[in-house]
Amino acid sequence: MRAFERTAAMSSNPVPNCVADGQAPARRGRWRIAVLLALAALPLVLTAAAQPFLPETVPVHFDVGGPDRWGSKAELFVGAGILFAIEIAVALLFAVFERQRATGREDWLVSDSFGGQMSFPVVAGVFAVLDLFQAASVAMCFAEAGFAAPVDVAQLLVDLGMGAIVFGPLAFSLYMLITGKGLRFVNSHPGSSELERKLGADKQQARAIGGLLLSITAFLLVEWIVTMR
Repeated sequence: MRAFERTAAMSSNPVPNCVADGQAPARRGRWRIAVLLALAALPLVLTAAAQPFLPETVPVHFDVGGPDRWGSKAELFVGAGILFAIEIAVALLFAVFERQRATGREDWLVSDSFGGQMSFPVVAGVFAVLDLFQAASVAMCFAEAGFAAPVDVAQLLVDLGMGAIVFGPLAFSLYMLITGKGLRFVNSHPGSSELERKLGADKQQARAIGGLLLSITAFLLVEWIVTMR
């Protein structure tokens, strides 16, 4: 009888489970913010690490034909600082939204604004592409300074960045189109009603968005191939 009473008391007290359920999103939010902050700091770290190995005068601006302006290697921190400022601002804004969601205060700022609907994979992907371009800029400074490398590092980094821009959305669009999932990455409130969930409206929306994204990605891929030729 006492064992039955203890079991009933434990089943009627869901506080530990609620606490555990609340801790998981909080930990995930902190991990995401830490990743974004690390990506935001990466341009400055790369630029600072390259300084001792660069000559005093390096190319600081490039056009299609190559470098068109030279200056002090310290000027490389200008571009890195701009990227850091932009990325850190977006990361802090993302942290505010994550905090709002964790505390259950999803007001208009979180649910209706464009920034409130930012998904972590998209933001992290954009940060990574921007960091790649800064890394390519530093690598081109090494190339112009006469440092030999077994491969064209700058071109490799540019190709990696373009590959991420093209093949990342391509993979995601195919995933949405085939599975009908992934809507939560582009919509913070998919399946907002019970009727939508029963009718599978969220899957239809995901496949429609996947098809649209696939069309855009195919256009970018064709443009990239034509440009590479």
